[in-house]
Amino acid sequence: MRIQLALCGLSLIATSALAGEGWKVLPVTDAGYKPDVTLSAIVGSMDPKNADSNAFTGAEVAFNCLMLQPPSGVIRSKISVGQYDHGGLKLTSFEVNPRWTFIIDKDLSVGFGPGIGYVEAKAAGQSKGMWAAQVGADLDYRIGKLNLGLAARWQGTQDSQIAIGYKGADNTLIEAKIGFNF
Repeated sequence: MRIQLALCGLSLIATSALAGEGWKVLPVTDAGYKPDVTLSAIVGSMDPKNADSNAFTGAEVAFNCLMLQPPSGVIRSKISVGQYDHGGLKLTSFEVNPRWTFIIDKDLSVGFGPGIGYVEAKAAGQSKGMWAAQVGADLDYRIGKLNLGLAARWQGTQDSQIAIGYKGADNTLIEAKIGFNF
């Protein structure tokens, strides 16, 4: 609960500090606001510090941020859930990753930014939930309603003991996405 309150407080301070020149607070209230929703399937390779790299699968919903928009580019909120299961370690990750996104070409964009998450780790019959922080980058290409994407991110988790030989669940993830724009 303390972590959640601290994150809310930091978000409020950051929003107040950034909402200066050109920043829009609550763009969702603007008449011309478009959420620009994209729903994607994710496949990739996760490399946890306690196990070998292996397949990661999941889903992601992305949309223009409801709370804050910068004077240039757009903040895309990317919410995802995914799973890794290999060599006795199973990780289920829920993530919220805001990406400051810039249009490179009409249908090509690149975004980068931090994120927060929650990871449920299971190993040797033990289970542990851990808060996480991550940083990553995305590349998206639109072909009409079709969205193709590539992403990379590093995630650090609490250094909690999951089971003997498994402490924490820090990992890197390289993923490909295919989805639909609504």
